[in-house]
Amino acid sequence: MPTIDAAALLAFSCRVLRAAGMPDGDAEVTAGLLVEANLRGVDSHGVLRLIQYADSIAAGDVEGSPEVRVLSRTGSHALVDAGGGYGFVPTTLACDVAGALADEHGVGVVGVRDSHHFGMGGPYARRIAAAGNVGMVLTNAGPAMAPAGVRVPVVGNNPLAIAAPRRAPQPPLVLDMALSQTAFGRVRLAAAEGREIPLGWALDSDGQPTTDARRALEAQLLAPVGGHKGLGLALMLDVLAGALTGSPVGADASTHGQRAGGVGHLVLALSPQLFVEREAFLDAVERFADGIKLHDGPEAEVLLPGERGDRSAAQRRADGVDLSAELALQLDALARRLGVDPLVPAGGA
Repeated sequence: MPTIDAAALLAFSCRVLRAAGMPDGDAEVTAGLLVEANLRGVDSHGVLRLIQYADSIAAGDVEGSPEVRVLSRTGSHALVDAGGGYGFVPTTLACDVAGALADEHGVGVVGVRDSHHFGMGGPYARRIAAAGNVGMVLTNAGPAMAPAGVRVPVVGNNPLAIAAPRRAPQPPLVLDMALSQTAFGRVRLAAAEGREIPLGWALDSDGQPTTDARRALEAQLLAPVGGHKGLGLALMLDVLAGALTGSPVGADASTHGQRAGGVGHLVLALSPQLFVEREAFLDAVERFADGIKLHDGPEAEVLLPGERGDRSAAQRRADGVDLSAELALQLDALARRLGVDPLVPAGGA
């Protein structure tokens, strides 16, 4: 299993995305967020996606060099057009606009339309929280789940990320979750590495639970977390991120396959001073967090939302990012196809 220095992984990702057709700035933002996912231990949303992104751009399904712009800005809300490209750059812009609106109005609400996959949701919410506001980021996606007894996916595995600032030097609290038992990226990663998946993650084309990652990918059916509750939440997030922003919803949504844009995103920033003084808000968050951590002990460690990812990022920045041998081979094959320098393992020549 090769270990890749994070800086080298970032540089490689930039090379690949530029060669795939992204402008320099877009490639840098996208690569940075992909590598951040790897650093935080969410490898399903990391550099594995370079293969999928390059293929989608090459096929003409996603705009490689989109015009990203703010379509409208009125009062406390704004709308960003992603131009049919991937969602990394427009969602980063939406976070900054939402934060500025929250600083001015107490609340900032920004929709993104004409977009595609935006990777891991947590970093966007964390970006808002790092600037001092509470952040909420959600997106819809192509169908991936269905009610019991339905063999065709009808609702996206729509994720939600929420981040709250804490008093320095503590990092923000960050919840980042989709509404299936797992993300398709993890199934895709298992298939790429030739591994089975745990029973209960996904269904096959007969609507039956399977441990075969490739059969799960063929069926495109994930199991919702909490049964009908997870499915219902996913449906409502489709309404908020899709219908509310003027984007495709349900069976019409696609994270990788509509040139004009197949999904929407919704970004909210809330000032801690909406109802109380900022210091009172921070005091309350710290008391709450401290009270939870009081239950830490030798038999069970209590982790706050985002804490596991923070630890992983610190370790992987220091030690490098482990990639499976199979994925490393696939990334090197992609590099050869695009005519860019391959990955170099940490300590390699």
